[in-house]
Amino acid sequence: MRIARALMVVVVVLSAGVLAGAAHAASPFTVVNGSIQAATGTPRPPSGTHATLWHNASYATIPVQGAGRLVVGAIGDHCDGWPTLRVSVDGDPVGEVTVTSATDYGSYPVGAYLPQGRYDVRIELVNDRYTGVCDRNAHLAYVRTQPPPAADPSFTFAVVPDTQEEVLTAGDTRLRQRVDWLVAHRAGLDLRFVTHSGDVVNYDTSDHVQYERARTALRPLETAGIPYTLAVGNHDTQAAGPDGELRSPAGRLLRDTTVFNRYFTAGRFGAVRGQFEAGKVDNAYATYTAGGVRWLVLSLELWPRRAAVAWAQSVVAAHPRHNVVIVTHHYLENDATIGQVSSYGSTSPQYVFDNLVARYPNIRFVFSGHTGTAASRVDTGVHGNRIYSFLQTFHSRRTNPVRLVEIDTAANSLRTWIYAPHTDEEFPAHERTYAGIGLVR
Repeated sequence: MRIARALMVVVVVLSAGVLAGAAHAASPFTVVNGSIQAATGTPRPPSGTHATLWHNASYATIPVQGAGRLVVGAIGDHCDGWPTLRVSVDGDPVGEVTVTSATDYGSYPVGAYLPQGRYDVRIELVNDRYTGVCDRNAHLAYVRTQPPPAADPSFTFAVVPDTQEEVLTAGDTRLRQRVDWLVAHRAGLDLRFVTHSGDVVNYDTSDHVQYERARTALRPLETAGIPYTLAVGNHDTQAAGPDGELRSPAGRLLRDTTVFNRYFTAGRFGAVRGQFEAGKVDNAYATYTAGGVRWLVLSLELWPRRAAVAWAQSVVAAHPRHNVVIVTHHYLENDATIGQVSSYGSTSPQYVFDNLVARYPNIRFVFSGHTGTAASRVDTGVHGNRIYSFLQTFHSRRTNPVRLVEIDTAANSLRTWIYAPHTDEEFPAHERTYAGIGLVR
């Protein structure tokens, strides 16, 4: 296809796909420094033609209507390597693709997903080569948008309650067995995220053995690539001494989470996107996508400082299209009322509700532990959105409950239940189903 190089300064513009001696439908491409030729690859394009680009001054343009990711159908002539095409949309480069077949027009996706609209697409050959023996060219059959695959609307996340009773002895395998069960049932549950509502351990010791046991038990989540977060409970701080007794000064020691942050880091969690304090996961948020919508899991310190609440406000406000899940150690009481006291912390659960939970239309769920067994309530925020709050604590000495939350984004519904794999035990009194939960999309 090569024109003599002495003539390359000539710009040839061919549109409508006119070929001498042949009848073809109009080509969708306009070509500069190239030509419209009879198609030679498969599957044969409707126009019966392809646009040929034969040197680095060649390019083709085409209008594209639709939504999704751009897909280029092309074949190429190999010459010490395959041709590479640079693709631009409305004048902005979106990526490059290398054509790797001389016969199959293929489908080469490029760039990010585009919203519904009309786009002017330009495709350039960027690595021309001619040796006298071979000639590297590219031949374009089509450019179209390919919508993203339909998202599975149903998925599950898990909330682990207080595990402080499960790390006291080396022979207690309940925490690890719960984690192994979650990993083994990942596919059946379509499990996307695991969080913990605090009191991972009971108290610190000189050898930090409870932290060692907890970290080892949680490691299968990391190996399986399941993102997770841990809220910090009062027993996860230096306020809890041997046998869990309260140390003094309790308020200052409540914020001493040095050991906790040595064993549990944002890097281990896998999906953390921001933290209130550098190097600390006491207040942190993680994001993920499931069911075709976006989620933000915000871990908030126990009885939080006002500055931590202000930071949480800024995080939620900066992510208005995410459905927010707040996890903090103390929020609901056993009778499903919102806690009114701050104990030896800074602010109360009611303060958190008034200044954070109720104020933002995209906050959907709050999970907590610390007290009682299990409970739930539904509140209405100032924007009319419903907020679903769940307590799960148990403090079990014989089994290992976990709350499972199944979201169906197509039905806009929630189903939650508690199951203990160690004793194959269900807790039907705490099952809940809600419709019309008002997901942000």
